[in-house]
Amino acid sequence: MQTDKFAYEPFVRVNPRKKRRGKTNRETSSPLDLLRRTKEDLYTDVTWISDCEERLRFALCDMCIKPRKVLCLGLGSPSGSRDARAQLALLSRLCSFADIDLMNVCLYDPVFTSADEDLFRVLGMQCIDDKKDVQHSLDCPTMLYMPHCDLALYETVLRANWSRECLCSMVLVANNFYDYLEHNAISKLEVEYPCLTRIAPIVESRPLPVLESFSTAFNNLSVQYVKRSALSSDDTFWELPSE
Repeated sequence: MQTDKFAYEPFVRVNPRKKRRGKTNRETSSPLDLLRRTKEDLYTDVTWISDCEERLRFALCDMCIKPRKVLCLGLGSPSGSRDARAQLALLSRLCSFADIDLMNVCLYDPVFTSADEDLFRVLGMQCIDDKKDVQHSLDCPTMLYMPHCDLALYETVLRANWSRECLCSMVLVANNFYDYLEHNAISKLEVEYPCLTRIAPIVESRPLPVLESFSTAFNNLSVQYVKRSALSSDDTFWELPSE
């Protein structure tokens, strides 16, 4: 009997490939969509948000000031960082709470991408393109939003506002200054960061509550301010070494 030239292989059923849930959404989500989802996650904890607002309210009442502007430095990239998105979401909420128009929020970080800049524009915030254009010296009551910045940047901002009037016109959301005194040699701090070294012992600090779902975004951050009565009248306190 002649053998067929072509033979069929036994039929093997191939199961359809499973779709990976959520992958497409993540790949196509815009920075604005990511921020909206982060806000939803963050604002779900009503108690935590209320506690943050209360810390800011207490500081502003204690200082008897009403901030008109926000200078945000060192935020990180919201389009690429979950922590940066969470910090931006909290900033938006605190601005709403303090009745600060988002048009009066200025941000600078050298890591900002074009996607970040577009996001800030959509939100109505002012993105500073060049470090040279950052105005560290303040001309009105201002909230300084500086999450997890380095010592040098905190020192730069404090030095630019080294006067009784300016220091009493700023409220900071930043790393707890006093922690630097506890974890660094005082002799080194006095030479390299004299402003922070002098201010840290008299700063009023109200740590943000712990939030497990965004633990690395808000760890060690505090609402901080200086009372006028706590500032020294001694000239040596205000005299700084040359940079």
